[in-house]
Amino acid sequence: FEVELIKVLTPPQLGQATPADFAQAQAEGALIIDIRLPSEWQETGILAGAKTITAFTEQGGLHPEFQPKFFSLVQEQDTPVYLYCRTGNRTGMLGNALINQVGLTNVTHLTRGIVEWQAQGHQVQAYSK
Repeated sequence: FEVELIKVLTPPQLGQATPADFAQAQAEGALIIDIRLPSEWQETGILAGAKTITAFTEQGGLHPEFQPKFFSLVQEQDTPVYLYCRTGNRTGMLGNALINQVGLTNVTHLTRGIVEWQAQGHQVQAYSK
């Protein structure tokens, strides 16, 4: 028997972004999604140009409006998606699920969330409905 290796594929992994990486993506017009609750958007503001789609209910379940809103923006598996939340915990879980269960291949999250974004002096804008 002969075995010929045709291709080696590395499975997609959740990208880990710093505030500087996110600022670059923001400047380039990337799809940035804030997955927090509306009360959090009101409290801290949001990144300019970010789409606001609550991913989880206050009880921790998947928000019923998340999937239709998210997939109206992300229609291709390789669409670059940048996620952020308060500290990166929720986007870490969600990003991995989008890659491992849904099959998206280009998901990145703000590793330490909007808390680190603001700590490094990056700007936010007030949230308005």
